[in-house]
Amino acid sequence: MCLYGVYRWVNIINKNQNKNVVAVDACIAEEVQILNERGIKTIGCCCGHGRAGQIVEYQNGFGIWKEREYPPHVLIVQESINLARQLGYNPYPYFSADGKDNGVSIMPLKSGCLTELDCKKWHQSNSVEYKRDLGIIK
Repeated sequence: MCLYGVYRWVNIINKNQNKNVVAVDACIAEEVQILNERGIKTIGCCCGHGRAGQIVEYQNGFGIWKEREYPPHVLIVQESINLARQLGYNPYPYFSADGKDNGVSIMPLKSGCLTELDCKKWHQSNSVEYKRDLGIIK
């Protein structure tokens, strides 16, 4: 898992997005790229930055919320669910704060790390400085 603000470019296939190439957390970028190449339409993702299970607080139009940080995951469109299952993934409905899933599922990834120690190891093994906000890396 990489620190916040460390990204790699990924080519996506979802034509409903306003871009064909997006910045993805570096430690999960390769897997997200492969998912797109295999036909999975992704709409968002996050590696969790080594904070899986920790309590986070955020605010949106519905109020102030506390929840546990997700492990590395990707959001996919409904039409990609069957293919994702064929590829060995287990997507499930992703409900927003208004209680609707809007045809979106969340899918745990096989890459990325869960703890800060895992994050440090990823940076070391990929020769990437252990520092936030590095931007796009190769």
